[in-house]
Amino acid sequence: MPKALTEAQIAGYERDGFLFPVRVMSEEDTVGFHRLLAEAEAAGKLRGKGGQTKFYLRFPWVHALATNPALLDMVEDLIGPDIMLYHNTMWAKSGGGHAYVSWHQDNTYFGHDPCEVLTVWFAITPATTESGCMQFLPGTHRLGQLALKQPDINDANLLSSGQTVDFDSATVDPVPVELRPGEASIHHAFLIHGSLPNRSSEPRMGMTFIYHRPGLRQMGEARTSALLVRGEDRFNNFDHESPPVREDDPETVSRYRHAVSLYREKVRELGNRTIERFD
Repeated sequence: MPKALTEAQIAGYERDGFLFPVRVMSEEDTVGFHRLLAEAEAAGKLRGKGGQTKFYLRFPWVHALATNPALLDMVEDLIGPDIMLYHNTMWAKSGGGHAYVSWHQDNTYFGHDPCEVLTVWFAITPATTESGCMQFLPGTHRLGQLALKQPDINDANLLSSGQTVDFDSATVDPVPVELRPGEASIHHAFLIHGSLPNRSSEPRMGMTFIYHRPGLRQMGEARTSALLVRGEDRFNNFDHESPPVREDDPETVSRYRHAVSLYREKVRELGNRTIERFD
């Protein structure tokens, strides 16, 4: 029996490659989470080399969100009881700005095989069509890993790689993923998705978390790390990460930076030569 999702939600995810909205945190608590994030940004802790990569290993309050039992129950309903957390990052667009995200698949530079991987996109501020919310192309997760077109690398594209999947997006009607603060969407790592610029006057801010089963492997030779957040790992395909103690604890910071270096070595191996473009 599912722990958190309905049978209809699970069937919709399998059919379409996504589901939304799901409530992860109350709007009131999300305001407090946003405040902590703003303080970390003001202190320069989310800037510079790797600052917005895998920072669930740096900040206990981000780790607490990523391991929220209600959230992990939903993840378990979709990929099973053994769960590893591989990656997270920020997605922010200023009001009235030009930032967008080209059509892409998350697994291109993760290289997980088989792709038993999903992304949780957590809304910190309202995500609306006007503010440039994500758009999903339903059913495209069933196409598997697709080739890429010429990279779309410019200052407005929030993907460091400029990744653009070789697919005619006009053949599928996009679904806008509108979310309230504290809500999330969940999508398969093969699902094609992107987003348009924020035409509103307010910022749009979200955070992603990538979860996978322990038993899968990665293409290429470089070995990466992941955090076991539920169940057990009987395969040892990833180095095991440790939760943060305090955000300024020297050992916490050292472990976090090491994990970021492993992650970046992997994505470079898989073709993202511009991973440091926004540092």
